[in-house]
Amino acid sequence: MDIYSRVMCTLGGGIPDRLPMLIYSNHLPRGRFEREVRNMGLGLDVRCNVYKAYMPNVRVEEKRVRDHVYTVYHTPRGRLSTVTRVGLRFQLPDGSWVVEHPVKGVEDIEALRYMIRDTVYEPNYDEYLQLREDLEGDGVVTVGADYTPLMKLIVRYMGFRNFALILMKRPDVIDDLVNEIDEKYKEMYRVIADSPAEIVRIGDNIDGRLVSPRLFEKYCLPYYNSYAEILKARGKKVISHMDGRLKTLKDLIARTKLDAIEAFTPPPGGDLPVSEAKEAWKGKVIWMNFPEAVFLRSPEDIEAYTLKLLREIAPGIGFMLSITEDIHPDHLKKGLKMLVETVYRYGEIPVKIPS
Repeated sequence: MDIYSRVMCTLGGGIPDRLPMLIYSNHLPRGRFEREVRNMGLGLDVRCNVYKAYMPNVRVEEKRVRDHVYTVYHTPRGRLSTVTRVGLRFQLPDGSWVVEHPVKGVEDIEALRYMIRDTVYEPNYDEYLQLREDLEGDGVVTVGADYTPLMKLIVRYMGFRNFALILMKRPDVIDDLVNEIDEKYKEMYRVIADSPAEIVRIGDNIDGRLVSPRLFEKYCLPYYNSYAEILKARGKKVISHMDGRLKTLKDLIARTKLDAIEAFTPPPGGDLPVSEAKEAWKGKVIWMNFPEAVFLRSPEDIEAYTLKLLREIAPGIGFMLSITEDIHPDHLKKGLKMLVETVYRYGEIPVKIPS
């Protein structure tokens, strides 16, 4: 089997010949090292969109001053601004981080509403088709949908602090914005459903310490299921990026209609042991992220952790292993080499690790 076949076999409930092993393509430097690890079965997870989104009636100004980008959105209902730190080492080729979100308080809500309503979604399928053709089975092309409405508010528009303050003082504002975003998203999901995409990632970076069970049940669960129904009706496999501490959310996640929990991170990164995840999420694929903190350890410790992980997932059916988070550049080659070599030796399914 090639890597594409292993992934699709696993997502379809089948049993592949080996444990599928992937890395986000932008996390793997190109060159000789890349060839070495890919020849041992490391596949690429290439991400793209199948839609274009734009706001025809919002004027956007942007300027860069050294390592910060300042963006201003001019709408008929007001002006919003954001600041982004760029040039960070942790991502290839150019890491970034939002340091000031556009919504600072309720006075910015009308301008945000205008931007949401003004957004237009149009099909853009050519890039996906080209990437899939170029990859030739050496991985998968996963198509991104946007964050769920709640996480869009938190991650893109408000930041956690501003979101918490507005939720505490004006929960009605949050409810209205979630409904507005959801209504607009129906256009986006129709475009994705009509696309040639096979695997669709509903955005998010779920963490149970930041998104409580109450928030998840009200603002995430129904939207995962609504969007999954639209996509699965057209034959898509639906996943979501849940890379945080999930112990308090495991039973709610089990109620989603997702095919796979992508980026699930076991301890020490997360707080949910593999055994509990396996028990809670029967019928779902666990598309596991290898904890990035483990890459900081010695090669011997990385090998020992990898063997422990393989024992926990044995026989390995319904699991995939991936690198979905940033690896410190000084430890990337050492850590990735040991991980890939170990899975290459012991990743045949059924997984059997000697004592």
